[in-house]
Amino acid sequence: MSGGRVQLGRRSSGWFSTWAAAAIVLAAACGGEGGSGDGAGPARSRRVVVFTPHGQEMLDEYEAAFEAAYPDIDVVGRFIPTGQILSQLRIDRASPKVDVWWGGTTAFFTQAKQEGLLEPYRPSWAEAVEPDFRDVDDAWYAQFIQAPAIIYNVHIYDPRDVPQTWEELLDPKWAGKIVIREPLHSGTVKTIFTGLIWAMGGPDRDTGPGYAFLKRLDAQTRAYLPDPQALYDRVARSPAGYISLWNVTDAIFQREANGYPFGFVIPRGPAPISLDPIAIVARGPNPAEARLFYEFVTSKEAGLRMARDHFRLLARRDIPPEAVPEILAAVKFEPLHVDLAEFDRLQVEWMRHWQDHIRSPEK
Repeated sequence: MSGGRVQLGRRSSGWFSTWAAAAIVLAAACGGEGGSGDGAGPARSRRVVVFTPHGQEMLDEYEAAFEAAYPDIDVVGRFIPTGQILSQLRIDRASPKVDVWWGGTTAFFTQAKQEGLLEPYRPSWAEAVEPDFRDVDDAWYAQFIQAPAIIYNVHIYDPRDVPQTWEELLDPKWAGKIVIREPLHSGTVKTIFTGLIWAMGGPDRDTGPGYAFLKRLDAQTRAYLPDPQALYDRVARSPAGYISLWNVTDAIFQREANGYPFGFVIPRGPAPISLDPIAIVARGPNPAEARLFYEFVTSKEAGLRMARDHFRLLARRDIPPEAVPEILAAVKFEPLHVDLAEFDRLQVEWMRHWQDHIRSPEK
């Protein structure tokens, strides 16, 4: 599963012109008139404020693309971790300063909805996603799916030697060979841990088997690392042969775009997937522009480009597999079916128990 490097931020004039034409249609559908709404006309400066954890490269790329399609709208984008976005929305509750929250995990979006921080919006492509992939009240919609994986250094391990199931992580030969991103700061790891407790607990949600598994996994773990970069470097650069729990998208992207020697295995059985949503912030200062940006970055054209250049697994079901890169079409997994509201609620409780009663204090 190797491939050439991808040039980040590539933009063709054809892509821009196609989206510029589509933007006119979207502006009409979303109520935009090319002005500020006070009769000033298209020369009046407009803006949309976007917070995203997606990464600076992707933010820069789509900021430029949107501004090319809408020359009178300035995108004010900020690359911020998901948890910090929620904290900022809470601080600014009385006078919101952001319009669009683009990316993260559903637990944070669900919390924001419960606190009245999100504005319901039903996008033009609402019927193109499974009901499980959107909020029942249209507060958020999933744009991408994150599938869990065990990642490893291809220069050290043959894929057949890497654990093929979650249980194989507990084999004594992996003692001290596992490094994991700090779980309480990682939506990916929290979803994996919560999903394992859910799957092992059966319909009665018995936490005993899952807690016991995570206790043994903690004993196998060398360290919990502070950020993704530390994880990448430990797996890629250490001769000790560390493996980790992460997600398919990052494993592929870091290999193809940044040259990390990553392979991955999706463990057999139902996979605890993460959903990566987008939402409009309640009472944001630029609601019409927010809808335009939302539709622009979630369009089918944008999705295909994100799959091609950023290796995103798309939540939309109206894009045929042959339209996405072969490397993504080859990714196969069985999603773990959960009640998402209950899953997000239990995640808080279960991860608090993990922190207080399972995690080794010295790690």
